[in-house]
Amino acid sequence: MPDFASFLLAGLALLATPGPTNTLLAASGATRGIRASLPLVPAELAGYLIALAVLTLVLVPLADRLPILTTALRIVAALFLLWSARKLWLAGRALSRGSPVTPARVFFTTLLNPKALVFAVVLFPGRDPAWAVPLFSALVSGVAVAWILAGHALGRLGRSAAVPGRVNRLTAVGLGLFAVLVAGSALGGP
Repeated sequence: MPDFASFLLAGLALLATPGPTNTLLAASGATRGIRASLPLVPAELAGYLIALAVLTLVLVPLADRLPILTTALRIVAALFLLWSARKLWLAGRALSRGSPVTPARVFFTTLLNPKALVFAVVLFPGRDPAWAVPLFSALVSGVAVAWILAGHALGRLGRSAAVPGRVNRLTAVGLGLFAVLVAGSALGGP
């Protein structure tokens, strides 16, 4: 049971952390509403499941043979998080200028999301996929809906042009902090 609880808490914390996908979900909730944003949830789930399948079937077994690869992958994940944070910080008001949030955009953003690498390298190894995958799927779906609802609530507060810029900058700070945590775990050992 402790393994289940630690997976649940760590998975929830990581998924709830602001990131590129969550920013898109919140932006869609704010601009398109809840009902129109719900098709984004399966797109995010598909992106994560495909990324995790590739990463766990290819990279994790390879890392078992080359233990230094796990540390290297954690460092790469931290660098991706920092890169994403910088990109979001510099984007500022990019979401306020339009470009609708589509399921394809959410899918590809999630497929390339560094969180998938963190899940594959840190959270999934050694856990039984019979319970980990369904729990992960439920967590992804629940957190996605929560971000859509949060975006919708934010959108109802006001349609200020400053809101998307603030969301991006807060997201950038969150990603930066998470990058530091991931890098610390890489340098702290397996």
